[in-house]
Amino acid sequence: MLGLAAGHLDLHGANCSSQALSHRVKAIRALNTALTNPPASTADADARFAALFALVFQASCMPDGMTEFLAMTKGCHIIYHTSMLTMDDSLFGSFARESYADSVRRLIGAPPLVLDAEQELMIRRFLRSLRALGPLCKSPLEVGFLAATERIAKTAAISAARAFAEIIDQYRLLNHATTEDFAPFVDPRNHAVQLLLIHFVLIEFAIGCMCLGSAGSRFAFRRRTCIAWTDQLAAGLPAKYRKYAEWPMDFVGKLDELVPG
Repeated sequence: MLGLAAGHLDLHGANCSSQALSHRVKAIRALNTALTNPPASTADADARFAALFALVFQASCMPDGMTEFLAMTKGCHIIYHTSMLTMDDSLFGSFARESYADSVRRLIGAPPLVLDAEQELMIRRFLRSLRALGPLCKSPLEVGFLAATERIAKTAAISAARAFAEIIDQYRLLNHATTEDFAPFVDPRNHAVQLLLIHFVLIEFAIGCMCLGSAGSRFAFRRRTCIAWTDQLAAGLPAKYRKYAEWPMDFVGKLDELVPG
């Protein structure tokens, strides 16, 4: 929690990056030590899961934390399904897709999402840019991730709550991937995936802004990480791949104007 708090404060100009990293390293070491043995109780399992989840959210505050964010999200899935499902009295017993979707519906409601002309144009251009990546995707995980990202964008034009549900399924796709499939997916030398992730980070952030409206101001820090993550991904692309990132990076360049904070 100290690492997460320091990371969030650092995003807002408090210059706490060294404290955030120090607390994070200590927490990861302690968690790794704990995970060498089965949990002794439900409370023990809950503490491990809560610690890992705090580390996930801290990674979402880190300008260079995207790969770590994806890996730790997958770690949450593994711990949840290996250490917690048998414990009916866990505080996280109902921590599942359905309960999250219910929370989203309570926050933003279930009515159809009404997009203005600019938002509709953004989604059309996003889809055109995304579909250009089709020939670059080779593995089943890459093809599935591309298709899932397209579903998110299409659903966003219909229902905010359903779009968020599709985003959950997108993470489930990665969480259920085998180690053999996941490792090349997060390899920075896999340029097709780097382009897929640029598009995914962008559409997840854009949908959050459109769907949450004024409530989204509580998550304004995601603008900073969205810009940092996409900039970092684009910087690693060889020249022949950069044309595929032109539209999303042009849009990212306008985020300061579109989403101040």
